[in-house]
Amino acid sequence: MRKAAKENVIVVCTVVLCFMVTIGLCTFYSGDGILGALSVSKSGAENAYAVAVGGYTDITLARTTSDLIKKRGGAGYVIKGDTIEIVYAVYPDEETARKVLSALGEGSAYVKTVEIPASKLKWASGDTKNAVVDALTYYKIIFDKLYSTANSLYDGSIDVQGANTQIRVLKSQIEEIKSVFYKETEGNESKQITEIKLALVTSLALLENVKTTGTVAAFVSSLRYAQVQLVMCRQALMNAI
Repeated sequence: MRKAAKENVIVVCTVVLCFMVTIGLCTFYSGDGILGALSVSKSGAENAYAVAVGGYTDITLARTTSDLIKKRGGAGYVIKGDTIEIVYAVYPDEETARKVLSALGEGSAYVKTVEIPASKLKWASGDTKNAVVDALTYYKIIFDKLYSTANSLYDGSIDVQGANTQIRVLKSQIEEIKSVFYKETEGNESKQITEIKLALVTSLALLENVKTTGTVAAFVSSLRYAQVQLVMCRQALMNAI
């Protein structure tokens, strides 16, 4: 009986948490003028800020919570480490993330800084360096568009068709960046150039995987999920180059 009671408490806490997440999402999405530049530290690092919950040791329970968050328009992105964390959204600056956290009113949620180091690009020079700098702009372009599209779709500023159009245009933009970079670095097989090419291909794959059918909440969740994936991939890239 004690075990059953404990499991019931966990389930209730999970439901309450997801309810609070919904309130936080609504509070965040209804705001105006929230979209801004990614946070850039004095070192040039581009950090992102995730509102997350953690401490899970049971992957089944974590996935249940993740599914509930997704149904309410959150990313529900599961990160496995020593314990399991679930990210329901990422934000361009810490202030915005903390406003959302405050709106949640949930003691177990917290702001997680995703540190994305800057690359001094000491390994590149001349035309190659210019090509790299231009190619690396893919990240902010995608981040901003996923962010604004999810917000607009959620609050009704655009409909599903409008959101689909924005994602198609975004894909075209990134395809163009990729095409130009491949052309300008043709024959360059350095580790760093290869990593950037992989990042561009991966970013396009993330956009292809956005689920544009189903409910509006499901569409928003998919946009948010892709945004978290984008941030994690960018972190890996900048650590590599």
